Amino acid sequence: MSLTPDDPPAKSRLIIPGAEPEADEKPRIILPPGSVRESAEELPEYPRLRRLMMLPVRDGERELIVVQDPMGIMKGQPALGMESLAILQLLDGTVSLTDISAAVMQESKDLRVANMIRDFIAQLDELLMLESPRFERALDEARREYHALEIRHPALAGVSYPEERDALETMLDAHFTDAAAKRAASGAAPVAADHVPRAVLAPHLDPRREGPLMARAFLELGEAPAEPLRVVIFGTGHNLIGDFVALTRKHFDTPLGRATCDTAFVDRVAAALGDAAYKGELAHRDEHSIEFQVLYLQRRLGDRPFTIVPILCGGFYHLLDEQKSPRDEAAVEALVTAVREAEGALGGRTMYVAGVDFSHVGPRFGDGKLNDEMKAAVGEVDKAALAAACAGDADAWFKVIGEKDDATRICGFAPTYTMLRCAEPGAGRELGYAQSDEKDTSMVSVAAAVWP
Repeated sequence: MSLTPDDPPAKSRLIIPGAEPEADEKPRIILPPGSVRESAEELPEYPRLRRLMMLPVRDGERELIVVQDPMGIMKGQPALGMESLAILQLLDGTVSLTDISAAVMQESKDLRVANMIRDFIAQLDELLMLESPRFERALDEARREYHALEIRHPALAGVSYPEERDALETMLDAHFTDAAAKRAASGAAPVAADHVPRAVLAPHLDPRREGPLMARAFLELGEAPAEPLRVVIFGTGHNLIGDFVALTRKHFDTPLGRATCDTAFVDRVAAALGDAAYKGELAHRDEHSIEFQVLYLQRRLGDRPFTIVPILCGGFYHLLDEQKSPRDEAAVEALVTAVREAEGALGGRTMYVAGVDFSHVGPRFGDGKLNDEMKAAVGEVDKAALAAACAGDADAWFKVIGEKDDATRICGFAPTYTMLRCAEPGAGRELGYAQSDEKDTSMVSVAAAVWP
């Protein structure tokens, strides 16, 4: 199967930055409020909705809200009547069930409304839409089941890249050929066959859009390292909510074969992090930021032995809100220390990778339409951050982005910082920068860099 940006992708519940949104299956409709029914489950007195994606849709003459769960705990994609929006807005954890019922009853003048509202909220809880004991049990069970698995299967095969090996190899080879031509045009010489850079930065945007730039980063790795190679990959945890780090011990399967996880390395880091190590592991299940890096590593190295250490990083939003540095955050410092100590204790040749994108701006991300002047201004922000990273200065990287309050949504903010702290790579150089445009004038910027 030949997969191009114009081909209809396979079914997926994922929203990939840079990919076109998919048509969803017709959801089950939950109408608020319904008939009263008994429920043995104790509802929270102050109900709070979880972080869910709510998308307005039209079904004939009816307006609905389709609910999607980034964590994948909730089954299916239920739809609520648009009339439920007023109630949903009250479910922020600060308004009691009694007060919600009283407010709606005062509006409707219907004495039956209290039971109807309670029943509707009970339905939301049964659907695992609330922060509640029921949801926590479901989350714990999902975590246990996923952690017990040894293999992480590809989430994007057949969506962002071909699921057949031959077609995938053809696509990746074309990307590496393009990258090699651009390297030659720049005057840069090919690296030695056994060269292993200390670190590389590569995009994680849909490979159909920026695969050649991803390949350009991995051209800095020789095809035949002199010894087995360990690759520590820091990816953006797009669905890593409320946690800074997520480890996994899973081997990554792709159409090119299996990338073996260095479980000894992961175990040492996990022992140092304690309960925080695997709390967010479910985020690995559908995350693309590491999966794409593995593909290019596999094609570049072929049959040469290497292992991976997959680490997802959460956001720095609360640090910006509190005007703190990552050095003030215990979770960040614990991860940096643990990774450094694991590398020192286990030895072996180690390369670090940051699988990251830069700015996300435009209508798709809540902004107005972009023009050339705005895109140039975004480019200045990106270039300043990239220059700090290429200097090997993690603190300068954080400062440049933080001073702008991460206004352009650089989703590689935390992984790049962590990679620079762990690798301590010294000075590097930019390999390429691009602004990938979308139909509605939205834009995602990407870059590649190496620290030799």
